[in-house]
Amino acid sequence: MTSHLILDDHNSAEVCTQVSDAVRSGAITVLAAEHGYVYICDAFNRDRVSRIHALRGDAPFTAAQVMVSHADVLKGVATDFDADLSRLTDRFWPGLLTLQLTPHYGLSWNLGDEGELDYFAVRAPARELLRAVIELTGPVAVASAGLVGQGAVRSLSEIPSLAADIAIVVDEGQLPEGQPSTLIGRSSQGGLRVIREGAISRAQLAELVPTIGA
Repeated sequence: MTSHLILDDHNSAEVCTQVSDAVRSGAITVLAAEHGYVYICDAFNRDRVSRIHALRGDAPFTAAQVMVSHADVLKGVATDFDADLSRLTDRFWPGLLTLQLTPHYGLSWNLGDEGELDYFAVRAPARELLRAVIELTGPVAVASAGLVGQGAVRSLSEIPSLAADIAIVVDEGQLPEGQPSTLIGRSSQGGLRVIREGAISRAQLAELVPTIGA
């Protein structure tokens, strides 16, 4: 049975503990990110990641995004987190900057792509409860809490259905509209490039990494 929790000014620590305990025990939960509610689960729990894809109706070989609490975590999961990326995360994390990184080959996760992709997408969210939960659980797999193609779910009433295996839903009310995260990755020459310009402009990124491409 799904537990519905309403976040307020007095219960954030209690809610954080309940959600993080649920995620570590192998459950799926629904939390607010900056501009939409998301499903989250332990990134290393293949069964739960697969279940999130099933809830959304994702196509085969779709990879979930990863969220971490801070950039130091990337040293343990990625091979190409370099000085340029460190400068960007120092400035823009937590926030709406997503990185495409090459995973360490020894990682035991499967984000839904069955190992077909040689990269994963990761960011540190600015939403306080979500980041506090991740601080306790470690990396989580994340996907919008709606059907594929639906767009951001800004209200819990927009979630198509709540399956019995959703352990906890945390209500933070109607979420604000906003731009998507800016996505950066590697060019074929190995430099950084902007794959999708969103909340953070290429000009802002170029202030720190002048060589970043479009």
